[in-house]
Amino acid sequence: MAVLNTIPSISVVLCTYNRADLLYRALGALCGQTLDTHLFEVIIIDDGSTDRTRSIVDSFRDLLPLHYAYQDNSGLASGKNHGLFLSRSPIILFLDDDDVADSKLLEQHLLRHRQYPQLEYAVLGYTDLTESVALSPLMHYVTEIDCRLFSYPHLQDGAVLDYTHFWGGRSSCKRMFLLEHGVFNPIFRFGAEDIELGFRLSKVGLKVVFDRQAISHMIRVLDFESFCRRSYLQGQSNWVFSQLHNEPVVQKWSQVNNAEEKWKKLEPIFERLIKSARDIDRFAQCRVNNSLTIDELTKALLYRAYGAAFTASFIKGVVNKKHFQLEGQPK
Repeated sequence: MAVLNTIPSISVVLCTYNRADLLYRALGALCGQTLDTHLFEVIIIDDGSTDRTRSIVDSFRDLLPLHYAYQDNSGLASGKNHGLFLSRSPIILFLDDDDVADSKLLEQHLLRHRQYPQLEYAVLGYTDLTESVALSPLMHYVTEIDCRLFSYPHLQDGAVLDYTHFWGGRSSCKRMFLLEHGVFNPIFRFGAEDIELGFRLSKVGLKVVFDRQAISHMIRVLDFESFCRRSYLQGQSNWVFSQLHNEPVVQKWSQVNNAEEKWKKLEPIFERLIKSARDIDRFAQCRVNNSLTIDELTKALLYRAYGAAFTASFIKGVVNKKHFQLEGQPK
C-alpha cells in the first residue's frame, strides 16, 4: 500500500530487533484497526536485525501504510528518535513489537488527544496479557503483584498522571512537543529512556492521561532468566538516570542509593538466591503446564523468591554499571 500524500492523523512508531515472528502478529493487528488506513502510518525501525524482519515488513506493504528504516544496532532510545524524525503526523504512538493492538487502539488514542488538545498532554494506554501469557506465574507476578513490568492495578481511567507514567510502548504524545522540548537520550539502550525523557518534559508541563480503553495485548512470555536479565539491565539504566539528574525525585525513582552496601550483603548469596527462585519457578510452571493449581503456600514462597532474585539482579546491574563508568571496567 503506497503512503498517501495527505498527512496522517497518527504515526505508529515500532522499534524491533530480531523478533520477526512477534512483529508479524503486531503488524497483523494493525491491519484490523477501526481507523481508516489513510489516517495513520506505521514506521518500523529495524535496530540491526539479522532474522526475517525485513521480509515480514515487506509482506505487509500492500496492507498497511508502512515506512521501514534499518539502522545499525543502537538501542531503543535511538530507534524511537529515528521513528520520530521520520514521522509526519501530529500525534506519535510508540508501540512495542511484542504487543498486539486492539482494533480500536489508534482511534481511541486520537479521541483522547482531541479531548486534551494541549501540546503538553500525552496519553497512556492499557496493556493486558493474552490468555496464554497470563497463565505464567511469573507474568502474573510482575504485572499484578509486584508490578515490575506494568503497574496498572491502582490507576483510574481518565486520571491525569505525572511523568513517571510516560511508559514507552503504550504511550502517545504530540510530535511538536517532543521536537520543541526534547527527544530520547540515546545513551539509554534499554530501560528508563521513557521516564528520563518524561522527567525532562515535566519541566515544561508534561501531563499523562490514562485511557483504559486504548488497549493493547502483550503476546510474549518472559521466562525467569529473561526477567533476571531485564532487571539487571534496568538497574544499569536507572544508575545512568540517577547520574544525569541529581534531583531528589529522580534519586527516589531510580532506587540506586546504597546499592553497593546492599550488594556486599547479596553477592555471597546471589547464586543461591537465583537458583532457589529458578527451582520454585520451574515447579510452579510445571504445575500450570499440567493444568494443576498452585497452593497458597507455594505462591507465597514463589513470590518471595521472585522478589529476592529480581531485586538482587537489579542491584547487581546498578553496581556493575557504576564500576564500569567510574573505573572503566565491570566488577
